[in-house]
Amino acid sequence: MGELKVTVNSWGEVALDKREMKKVMRAAGNEIKSKTARLINSTSGGGQVYHYRSKQGTYVASTPGNPPVRASGALRSSLRTYPYPSGEGFAVRAGKYYALFLEAGAKGGGNPYGRSGGGASGEHSARKRKRRKGQYTTRVLEPRPFLDRVMAQEAPEIDRRVKQAMSQALTWKQTAAK
Repeated sequence: MGELKVTVNSWGEVALDKREMKKVMRAAGNEIKSKTARLINSTSGGGQVYHYRSKQGTYVASTPGNPPVRASGALRSSLRTYPYPSGEGFAVRAGKYYALFLEAGAKGGGNPYGRSGGGASGEHSARKRKRRKGQYTTRVLEPRPFLDRVMAQEAPEIDRRVKQAMSQALTWKQTAAK
């Protein structure tokens, strides 16, 4: 954040109208939320191609380092803005459990013993035996930042808005010297 400089030349009280700060924080949070939603909507794939099992069609995932692609719209619709009651900040969160995995990346998971069910050929059962011994590869999901990216882009604008709101919300009331 930027600097705020206040010079006091005489005795008095400085009051901060928190309503103005709450308005600014709510507006900034909603702007971050909408820009993040637009970013998710506009991202094209370029990564691995997945085939739907229950539907006809394919889904092309995003490449590492790029925002996630909208597949169902659930991630985008789970974005929420939470302004702090004190008026000093806000949070934008994605409510889906996998949002943090996409934002920060993930490692591991899955079934180390392969697919469930039996009736496999000789080569498949040999692979299963190797996996049972712990000789399987760990899956890695590289980060696909979306919220951090928008926050970094919008930081200068948020700083400007907060400075403007602070200058309007601060009031000076002259008091007698103590």
